[in-house]
Amino acid sequence: MKKMPENLRRATIHDVAKVANVSIATVSRVLNKPEKVNREMYDRVMAAASQLGYTTNSAGKALKIARTRTIGTLLPRLDDPIFSEIAHGVQETLFANDYVGFLQTSGYDNSRIFDAVFRLLNRGAEGLLIFGRIDDEKLLAFIKNNQVPIIQIYSYLEGNPIPSVGIDNYASTQKIAQLMLQLGHRDIAHISGPTKGNDRQQARRKAYEDMMQANGLKTTAQMVQPGYTINDAGQAFRRILEENPNVTAVICATDLLACGVLAECRKLGISVPNEMSVSGFEDVAFASLLYQPLTTLAVPSGDMGRYAARAMIANLEEGQKLTSMQFETSLIMRDSIARAPSGSNRAA
Repeated sequence: MKKMPENLRRATIHDVAKVANVSIATVSRVLNKPEKVNREMYDRVMAAASQLGYTTNSAGKALKIARTRTIGTLLPRLDDPIFSEIAHGVQETLFANDYVGFLQTSGYDNSRIFDAVFRLLNRGAEGLLIFGRIDDEKLLAFIKNNQVPIIQIYSYLEGNPIPSVGIDNYASTQKIAQLMLQLGHRDIAHISGPTKGNDRQQARRKAYEDMMQANGLKTTAQMVQPGYTINDAGQAFRRILEENPNVTAVICATDLLACGVLAECRKLGISVPNEMSVSGFEDVAFASLLYQPLTTLAVPSGDMGRYAARAMIANLEEGQKLTSMQFETSLIMRDSIARAPSGSNRAA
């Protein structure tokens, strides 16, 4: 395949036909009536279109005669409560304003999302809400050369050229870390989700590490892999205890991870919070219902979704400029943390 042209705006249906080595009529059938072509031909044409950054509703399509009133939302996954809460806020706002929403999942790695974004645009999305910071160089080049309205949602990214609507993950994690220190904990561990292409987990891990280092304390951290389960979080907690048996507190980068730690504590006979303090992040619906109600940070996920959707609609309808908006998190105190146990030494 040939290299992507430097100026993606110039890609045309002729370019796609040339790269795919098919006729213009074949490209048109694939893009407009995909059910009438075979899979091999569809894949070949779509690969060429993706390589060139060509979409049926791109700036290069001068004869577009009608709007789609469609906004695409790109999420890591749908089976995590925080993502579904944001999606719900977006969808209800779109519905109320006579818009249609496309949902696409792409995993946690935002350095490889161009193809997923391309699919949304090629299906007629006029604007995009992308979960987290865009780290995909191919997509960033496409955005630079094409007037596609985009909002990065969930993370507030000060100084980023693409508007963002969300929270400060670093400062929010510092709230929890500072609380643990104030409660006398010194052997504090951290469990995060996958960090590659994931600005949320990167920021939360760094906040923990910076706080520990600033206080001259040892860091004990574990990272679970993409697609992790509650059991994976429990296994990460076991590895933490093997590395540092004196740990008395665990800061978890999500409530799902914290749930796994609480379950593992119960299996191991470790009393929470008398022997182990556990915190989460996001305050999802089940956080208050666990056998030991979870101390966590509440994230206004639904509000962020609604705000981002309204901003995108205002841009498309009235030409209002997209700007960044920071939301605050709030510390929710429950029963999963307490003062550090005096004289605790798990190695003994």
